[in-house]
Amino acid sequence: MAENKSKTGETDRHEEAKHLAEEAVEEMSQGNKEEGKFVLEEARKLDPSAVEEVLDDQGKTPAGSSSKKP
Repeated sequence: MAENKSKTGETDRHEEAKHLAEEAVEEMSQGNKEEGKFVLEEARKLDPSAVEEVLDDQGKTPAGSSSKKP
């Protein structure tokens, strides 16, 4: 049961991080770059893989990130 609760917590964090990353992309697209960067960093603290997922879906690469794949 604890294992299932842990999975749910991870899923919640992943979904929250995705939501924040989407908000960050929206803020940046509206010209609010500082707010977007702040929200993006908050999302990364929750789940970096969720942020990368959103950025990949959006076709964006965050500044200072090297997401080059071999």
